[in-house]
Amino acid sequence: MAYISNLLSDVIQYFFQLTGSYGWAIIIVSILLRVVVAPAQHVQMAQAKRTKAIEPLRKALEKKYKGDPKRIQEETARLYKTHNIKPLAGCLPLLIQLPIIWAFFGALRALTYTGAANFWWIADLAQPDPWILPVLAGVTTFIQSKLTMPPTQGDTTSSTLLYMMPLLILWMSRSFAAGLALYWVVSNVLSIVQQLVYPAGGRTRPAPKEAAS
Repeated sequence: MAYISNLLSDVIQYFFQLTGSYGWAIIIVSILLRVVVAPAQHVQMAQAKRTKAIEPLRKALEKKYKGDPKRIQEETARLYKTHNIKPLAGCLPLLIQLPIIWAFFGALRALTYTGAANFWWIADLAQPDPWILPVLAGVTTFIQSKLTMPPTQGDTTSSTLLYMMPLLILWMSRSFAAGLALYWVVSNVLSIVQQLVYPAGGRTRPAPKEAAS
């Protein structure tokens, strides 16, 4: 992980030499990383969306075969196969994304600014931005979650996360270096664009209505 973080720091320094701005260097590297993880994220969101869509059918199976765990497991596996859902496929993309994201966080934390670290209204990308970037980080996190999270249909846990996560990101961004918050905002915006242009799992469809058998 340290090697990847150091490599990313060098890449940021490279783009700083090209653009003369650490802000633009961070934005460019954020875009490149988003391009790398976009396919994996798309698979992950598509799997989550399909799984959520057939949740009523899965619950119907549990009710129908109550008291027979083996039959429930068999019928659930058949249901997943019918709807092309691979539970492990939803986890693997996340395992690909997390090392890259954490490595970039580490690169920004350890980045040694060899030139001016100001960018637009930000006086120093190495220091926290008190409000503007944190608010943008929170708002874009909410929009991204709203687009990617399937309809909750009374799921209070999902509803709580939908509103609590942006507040948590806003609070954390006020402690992070502004460069980290800038990365988060850019990454969120690109994810929002990705989901609007090419939504995971296709356009919103009504939940399946066939009876569980």
